[in-house]
Amino acid sequence: MDNLYMKGELLQVHTKNCEVIEGRFYNMTNDKSKISLYEVKELPKTKPNENVCHYYEPEIRSIVRLKDPGGQAFLKITQKEYEDIIKISKKYIYINQIDHTFHEAVEDINQYNYIAISTDGANMGRKCKMPFLVLSTPQQIYIFDIQVLQYHAFDSGLKKILESESPKKIVHDCRKLSDCLFHKHNVTLKSVFDTQVGDIIITKNKTGCIASQVKSLPECLNIYLGLKLNTIEDKLDIVQCTERPLSVIIKETLARNICFLHRLSEMMNDQMMLPFLRGVECYVENLRSCDDFKAWELCGKQYQIPKDFKSAIEY
Repeated sequence: MDNLYMKGELLQVHTKNCEVIEGRFYNMTNDKSKISLYEVKELPKTKPNENVCHYYEPEIRSIVRLKDPGGQAFLKITQKEYEDIIKISKKYIYINQIDHTFHEAVEDINQYNYIAISTDGANMGRKCKMPFLVLSTPQQIYIFDIQVLQYHAFDSGLKKILESESPKKIVHDCRKLSDCLFHKHNVTLKSVFDTQVGDIIITKNKTGCIASQVKSLPECLNIYLGLKLNTIEDKLDIVQCTERPLSVIIKETLARNICFLHRLSEMMNDQMMLPFLRGVECYVENLRSCDDFKAWELCGKQYQIPKDFKSAIEY
């Protein structure tokens, strides 16, 4: 069974007993032996089952993706990019002790100019300590169990990473994360690329005014990458997040929630740079595209902004 399904994706399961089941993807075990669906309909019945239903590899003949009439119809990244990112989310590393794996993770993270940080563990801000901290390089996702590691995690390398100018940290709405790290873990978050701020700037550049409300991470992933709104879970169950051992479903959700941040920041950076790049191109062409007389005339106006500069930098 393929495991590159998005939560909420519409699927059709064909069993070896010639049954046809339609439902939305909920979860799959790591060994792909079981797939779980919700809003399940056993065709030709039309009324969906309200429960999560499970189907096992020995009974499944094939699984077919269906076009979802109510979902996003296109990606703004290539299908290969999307699948490669999903694959990265599937091979996350969970760390709950200060050992060789922990130190290897810290060393790996420090090799990159940019890392991503999830805000999932800081939803309560300064009210309580975070149960976990999720960091991601472009190639690997690390889930640090702060509830188990306690202050040792920060003393052994995470504090230095979070307080250093490099790597720069990609975050979506860093406010509660920064608040929690400072007041509960004595960590001052520095050098942040906030994708929520990026969207505010891009929207302001396009519309000429500051938006009255910010966009969530699912909304930004939908707008900039073309992902469905239910690709990630923006609200996790607080009780499940504090239960130990941490469930596989929570770990997989944490990895999925952070895996697209790198690509999102790249898309936003490109859009924020767009007016600058167009302005530079305007300068490059300003004289050389003119005839001799016009070029001579413009050389006398070098302290003025080129006439077509304003239109060049508009979205």
